[in-house]
Order: sequence, then C-alpha cells, then structure tokens
Amino acid sequence: MACLCALLLATAGCRGQQPQQQQRGERQGGAAPSGAGAPAVRDATPQQENLACKLLTRDDAEALLGGPVREPPVTSIITAMRVVSSRCGYISVAKNPTKVVTLLASRYQEPADVRHGFEHAHALAQTLSGQVPENVDGLGERAYWSGGKVNELHVLQGHDWLVISGTLGPGLDQLAPAKATAVKILAHP
Repeated sequence: MACLCALLLATAGCRGQQPQQQQRGERQGGAAPSGAGAPAVRDATPQQENLACKLLTRDDAEALLGGPVREPPVTSIITAMRVVSSRCGYISVAKNPTKVVTLLASRYQEPADVRHGFEHAHALAQTLSGQVPENVDGLGERAYWSGGKVNELHVLQGHDWLVISGTLGPGLDQLAPAKATAVKILAHP
C-alpha cells in the first residue's frame, strides 16, 4: 500500500500536481515526498467528504472481516490539482490473526488522467510486487490484481481508481476477499 501511495504522489509530481491538503490522518512516512514541493497544509479548507469511507463502510468491513472492527477507521484525504485521494482502513478487534481491509479511492477530474495513472501503475505492477499482474474480469471498467509483495486489487471505474488491500491472515488467499470487497464498494452509489 505504501508503494502505491508513493507511486500516486510521484505520478502527481511528475505531472506538475502538488499536494495541497491532507485531513484526518498523518502523512505517510512523516516527511514530504522527494520532489513534491511544499508540504501539505492541514485543514486549509472546509472538511471534505472521505470518498473511501463512503464506499467502504464499517458494516461492509465487519462483514468482510468476520467480526467487529476498531473505531475510528484509519483515514486520510490528500488533494492535488486534479485528483482527490482518500483512504479508509479498518482493523479487526480480534487479534489472532489481526485482519485488515483498506481502500484508497482516487477521484480524478478528467477520465483521461485516471486512465493514464491506472495504466502507468499497471505497467509498474510487476516491478513493485515481484509478480506479473493478473487481469480480473467483471469489476468496473478494468481491474487487475497485483499479488506478491503488495496484494492489491486495482479497479478503474469512471473518474475513480480504487485500490483495495488488506489481509485475513498469513498464508490465506487474499484475492477472493479483495474481489468481495470490490463488489460491495461498487454497489454503493
């Protein structure tokens, strides 16, 4: 997940887009990404809706993880010139094993931009994960699974690029639960 966030920020930086805002969370890694320009400003504008938490609800997370989740969810919002990325993650209350599901939802102003970012990430997926990405049919306009080191399901839908990740425990299939999560997410308006 951290690799994808770095990739999103790097892609935004390469296209001349600078992070402007982050709310309800901390910057990953604690420092501004190299080449990202000025640091993000917290609470500079009115509170934005967290799209990721709207699409991946607590009820959905509890159903997917098989029990109660901790409150509050882990969240953040980053706004760049033509994209708003929000993150929502839930951690199970049960600790043996600890289960996690997260959604990174990036909403772009222009469909061409979201497709460019999605395709760029797909091209880099093998380098980041150590495995060839697997196309997944029946989810959004296009979807692929990036297994290996990252275990992320990427879904392209309209202006949105959704990245679902998490774990149900070591050694278990992570793709099937990610697909089930995507179906729930895509069912929300």
